[in-house]
Amino acid sequence: MKYLRSNKGFTLVELAIVLVIIGIILGAVLKGQDLINNAKAKRLINDTKGLVALAYTFYDRYGRFPGDCDNDGDVNYATLTGVTPSSFSATPSPAFCYPPPSGAAAADQQWNELLRAQLIGGTPRDNAKNQFNGAVYFAGPSIGGVNYNVIINRQIPCYAAKMFDQTIDGALDAGVGYVREVSGGTIRIATNAWTNCATEQTLVDVAYFFDKTP
Repeated sequence: MKYLRSNKGFTLVELAIVLVIIGIILGAVLKGQDLINNAKAKRLINDTKGLVALAYTFYDRYGRFPGDCDNDGDVNYATLTGVTPSSFSATPSPAFCYPPPSGAAAADQQWNELLRAQLIGGTPRDNAKNQFNGAVYFAGPSIGGVNYNVIINRQIPCYAAKMFDQTIDGALDAGVGYVREVSGGTIRIATNAWTNCATEQTLVDVAYFFDKTP
């Protein structure tokens, strides 16, 4: 007995069903990624707020912010560019830095002071990494001849930077308020545009003024 092989292909209805299923799967994947991105951005914001709480807890105890080694009201470490988590030590050295040591301020001073105060654990490098694997740390940059205390978050995607700005300042004002864009080692002032955000995935640096603002 001979068996006939069917050369019949998919019907339009079957193709439509397959396309619908693929669309549903792709939609679920994209939605899931969106949820992950939003969760990471919210974690970044909450972690930064947590650092502010640590800074003020330290201030309440010792009358200065961590890393303010000369006790002048400003964090001594002021570097804004080229800082990565590897800029910080993988070995803790719990010690207060006041009176100030000779030479330039060390990146690790702020974290080692928080370690000594038993407000954090781990190492400076452990603590100096944000949710997007960029560096996060306290800094004391000078703007217009005035020193300010900020928390720097480096290499975060623009969607997270804008979400941070909207959450804290209530508007997308990259050069106004507490949350500012950092560009070329300079913190933006008096400009609203997130000028470095070519796309929402473009990586930018953000400064959060937790003490006073320009």
